[in-house]
Amino acid sequence: MRNLKLKGLKYNKGKYILYDNRFIFFPPQIIDILSSIYGEGVKSLLVWLGKKAGWALIQDWDENLKSKSLNDLVNHFCSIISNHGWGRFAPKQISEDLIIIHVYHNVSTELEGNSKNICYFLTGLLTGFGEYALYRVNISESECCIDNSNLDSCEFKIEKVSK
Repeated sequence: MRNLKLKGLKYNKGKYILYDNRFIFFPPQIIDILSSIYGEGVKSLLVWLGKKAGWALIQDWDENLKSKSLNDLVNHFCSIISNHGWGRFAPKQISEDLIIIHVYHNVSTELEGNSKNICYFLTGLLTGFGEYALYRVNISESECCIDNSNLDSCEFKIEKVSK
């Protein structure tokens, strides 16, 4: 982890606790293993797993961080989630209708075979966060460094859905 003095993070006897929730590191290859088991169905599974994780994490963190604004919430989320090892999350635009987040150093680029599977999990993670922050959202990955090696980041758009 980049910053072990992160607010709310405690370490004791091999366990990381972040705001009273156990924090678990796991190898990203597990996502590729799920792909070999579920084939094409892995996309919806990874998005769903990511969504559950994203919602639970931001809900718990926000109760402790007490964000004062949407900007504050997005910046806190990006700062903390960047320490999970998926990549560095950087907000590029924040408004009540649209949040754009760039993910630099996507862990997929470090694996033997570049795979979009981690991007599916990140899409879910950002969906869970986006639904907490903006209620109903659509998530799209408008740029992907896995698909285009000339890019240095993936770009995710979280757009609020009006009724």
